[in-house]
Amino acid sequence: MRASIVLFAVLSVLATRSVASFAATGSSVVAKESIPNRRNTFLRVSNDDDLIPETSFGAEAVPDDFIPVNEYLNLLRQPMFGWASEETGSKGFLIRLLAVYGVVFGAICYPISGATFTQEGYLLQKIAASNVGALLLLLVLMARLYSGWGYVAQRLQSKNIEYEETGWYDGDVEEKTEEEKQRDKFLYQSSVKPVEDRLKAFSLAIGGLFLASCICFNVAISAKPVFDEYDPAMLEQLRFDDNLAGKAAEQSFGKPTYCDNRYYRAVAGGSGCK
Repeated sequence: MRASIVLFAVLSVLATRSVASFAATGSSVVAKESIPNRRNTFLRVSNDDDLIPETSFGAEAVPDDFIPVNEYLNLLRQPMFGWASEETGSKGFLIRLLAVYGVVFGAICYPISGATFTQEGYLLQKIAASNVGALLLLLVLMARLYSGWGYVAQRLQSKNIEYEETGWYDGDVEEKTEEEKQRDKFLYQSSVKPVEDRLKAFSLAIGGLFLASCICFNVAISAKPVFDEYDPAMLEQLRFDDNLAGKAAEQSFGKPTYCDNRYYRAVAGGSGCK
């Protein structure tokens, strides 16, 4: 990806210089008629001394932020969107997703599951529920990444540039020149299409894991359902069902059932819960 960015940046600079040189020879009128207006390509030096273009050339009528190549460059600078780039590769992208999964699983989902399954003996259910929650967040992340890259891909492949000068009410369309079409096509094929394919593959894999996790969670809950001692229907049934009453007593492990609820335990003063 870095090589392709530097390549089209150099080509843009050379194109700008060639136009200026041509105009300096006294053929400025011919140059204006045969070559459309172009912006200069601005470069900045990053911390690792790599030349990264800020903007690329394009028709003067289109604002910088609406030129497809500039939208691609802006996308790379946004948080997390560069994770799936060609420079990172599939291995680097997988490492980042695993890191996000681990943080979400341990710091968010498992504590929530622990507050849901307060009784002892529900470790498998806690893990299954936490896994479902962490994978769901990964799916949301993948959808966000794919929407951004898909938008840039559509803009690069389009023959026209749709833009807004100041708002939705003054939008316009400008056709790309042949040079712009070739540049955008090259950038799409080399740096954007591989990312789209990578995101599709990872999304399908995570989606499959999410469905499998949902099935496993349902199986775990069915194998050992949680006794809800605060369900009104359950409490009404306890009055007439001795077997259910015995199961409730077994589930309480000899303690009052309110001990598993922080609110009711606080109301009761924690009596009998030690």
